[in-house]
Amino acid sequence: MLLFALKYVLWFTHPCLQALIAGTMLRRKLYREYPIFLVYTVSHVVRFVMLFWIYHRGNRDAYRYAFLCAEVVDAALAFGTVHELYRGLLRSYSGVQRFASIVFRATLIVLLAAAVVSAATAPAADTSRLLAGVFTLDRAAAVVRGGLLLLLFLLSCYFGLRWQHFAFGIAAGFALQSSVALATYALHAHFGLLGKPILSVISAAAYNCAVFIWLAYLFSPEPVPRPGKLPSRLELDGWNETLLELLNQ
Repeated sequence: MLLFALKYVLWFTHPCLQALIAGTMLRRKLYREYPIFLVYTVSHVVRFVMLFWIYHRGNRDAYRYAFLCAEVVDAALAFGTVHELYRGLLRSYSGVQRFASIVFRATLIVLLAAAVVSAATAPAADTSRLLAGVFTLDRAAAVVRGGLLLLLFLLSCYFGLRWQHFAFGIAAGFALQSSVALATYALHAHFGLLGKPILSVISAAAYNCAVFIWLAYLFSPEPVPRPGKLPSRLELDGWNETLLELLNQ
């Protein structure tokens, strides 16, 4: 009973906070800098309203299909937001930025191919195939998203790249959510259905924590910037010029 009540609280909390985030972003015109993240945020509010309505109508099949469709949209928009963060951090380095875009497109193709293969090799039932494909996509996307965010943090530390304050908060929130998602996937594989109730609450709590991080960075003041590390920046300039030469061939 306690887990059920906690799950409901967590289910209601994040869309309310994300509605606040979306409204604040629109008021501050942050959609110009983070359009994909704004769409991602609004999509979660719409997702909550849609799933909540279907859930209370008692139609399990409709809820299952709506949830799976929402998961695909969520994975795509989260992936797009990470790409948006890369473009923002590397905006002064067009060669590196273009190379990162190529890597993102290739990665997206691989993820979709993995989902299709998983669906094709699942049991004959259409629902089982759809579930297998979406869950494979979801797990693979969490792994790739976590790896890309780790690489982004390492690049910014090594080269002394300056984050925009809110962009860093977005990345930190996604990093937390992806890390917990990967941990819960591993625990679910070990414990099976026995651990599903508590793991679903942990996942929901982690996502709410990510939303709180976004909200905190959105409303906290911009810190005073520190000068970047010049030697590393010069090295990145060299990489950028080399990549531009290769991409323009």
